[in-house]
Amino acid sequence: MNAYVYPARIQAAEEGGWLISFRDFPEGISQAGPGQDPVDVAEGCLQACIEGRLEDGLDIPPPSQARRGEVPVAVPLESASKAALFAAVSTSGLTRLALAAAVGVDEKEIRRMLDPRHSSKLPRIARVLKALGKELQLSVVDIPKTPAATSAPKSGAPRQAMQRRAKYRVGGRCKL
Repeated sequence: MNAYVYPARIQAAEEGGWLISFRDFPEGISQAGPGQDPVDVAEGCLQACIEGRLEDGLDIPPPSQARRGEVPVAVPLESASKAALFAAVSTSGLTRLALAAAVGVDEKEIRRMLDPRHSSKLPRIARVLKALGKELQLSVVDIPKTPAATSAPKSGAPRQAMQRRAKYRVGGRCKL
């Protein structure tokens, strides 16, 4: 099973706002301003990390176990499904042309499904994954309460926004 949910460290910044980093992605560093939701910014940062690696043809690391003080952040569903497809194609040993022939689509469509800049429909990605012997599944889980940042923020608004976000957010997981 590949669940695309990664631990993020969200710490209060000295100048206000929040510093965000991901252990699994050294390039995954961002900052949320005092009026921004740090979890939303973390999701955007994580999405950029995943999509950058897909564009460069680099492997996506498996998520580490969350440590104390870290917040689980889910990769947006479309990016997670493209990452799952990329991993399945890579391990299959099939060329894009051979995969397209096996699925009965044009090679351009396979290329677009693997392109993070191109929007793809989940049923199409699921169909290709099925041809590779995988199944795309969606899990809806309760998000754990956001742990306190290592130091108090300048304003209570971002902290309250994180708690609201954690309470009402739906996390998507891709399961292979």
